[in-house]
Formats: sequence, C-alpha cells, structure tokens
Amino acid sequence: MNPGRLGIYGGTFNPIHTGHLIIAQEIYEQCKLDRLLFIPSARPPHKHHANISSPEHRYRMVEQAVRDDARFEVSDLEIHRPGLSYTVETLTALHHLYDSSSLFFIIGADSLLEIDTWRDPDRVFELATIVVVPRPGVDASKARVRWRDQILMVPSPEVDISSTDIRKRVEAGQQIQYLVPHQVEAYIRENGLYKTGGN
Repeated sequence: MNPGRLGIYGGTFNPIHTGHLIIAQEIYEQCKLDRLLFIPSARPPHKHHANISSPEHRYRMVEQAVRDDARFEVSDLEIHRPGLSYTVETLTALHHLYDSSSLFFIIGADSLLEIDTWRDPDRVFELATIVVVPRPGVDASKARVRWRDQILMVPSPEVDISSTDIRKRVEAGQQIQYLVPHQVEAYIRENGLYKTGGN
C-alpha cells in the first residue's frame, strides 16, 4: 500500500549518525508523514569519492540504524543505479513507484543555497515538496530560489554532529559512542571501516 505522505531523506550517510535520526524524527512529526525513506547515494556528484565507504556498507549501516523503528525504511534505489546519483532521477523513480503518494524531499539549508546548480531543478520541484532543515552557521534566507511555494522551512534542532568528524575519530582510535547508534558503532568496528586501509 502506498504511503500518503512519503518523506525522502537522501544522503551519503558515511556514516549515518544520531543527528540524521533526530532530523528524520522531527520531519516525520512536523510534516505528518506516513513513512520516511532513507536513500543512501551511490556516487553523489557533489562529493569527493576518496573517503566514501562502499555503497553496500553505507546501506547496511542505515539498515542497522533504522531496523527497530517502523516509521523508517531504507532503500537501495540509488546504490544499484549505475553512474552518479542525481536527485531528479531518484524522485522520478519514486514518483512511478508511489504514484498516489505526496513526496517530501529533505535537504539541509546548505543544499538549498546551491539547488539551482542541480540537474533539472525545475523538475525536482514539480516532483516533490522540498523540506529544508537548519544547518549550523547557514542562513537559508540567502537562497535565491524561485520555487518558494514548494519549500517548507522546518525548524529542528541544529545537531552539530559531522560524519567527517566521526570518520576522523575512528581513524584516530577515539570513541564514537553516542554519536552513532550502537548498532552502527558495532558495524563500523566489526568491518574495520574508516581505519587506514579500511573499506
């Protein structure tokens, strides 16, 4: 059965952390969603690939993070698509899969500032309502966006947790407890991720 209001939370999730989950919960409640779908990207066009774990590892970490929450699911839609991951292609595929659902695509305020550089941004706004969450130090009001009626600015806690910092802590042998769910911490440890020579 198609969810009536489907949240789409795409990202590298390298790794997924507590901040991602807090944002997901806030958006789920404030936008009155029926389901929220996490979509790990395969090869995001805007990020350097040297320090990105394999799509399979990132998918498994998200899977571990949301496995006990019936509101959340993880999709492998992007990791099995060849080439770069473009939002417009993902939303088009989801529009066909869930043709009777309203799509709510979640981005950070930093992404809103550059959304007009994305592939086919007009089509992105046709396919989904864009839900914008705050980012520390980012003023979303500076965005020059012509689709303002398709944007929801949703207040949520500005959780200053960074996947980059988590990777650095792992590489340095420091604790990441409380920064990621315990299942994700265990997965990182068991698979040797983010250490020199890790996957």
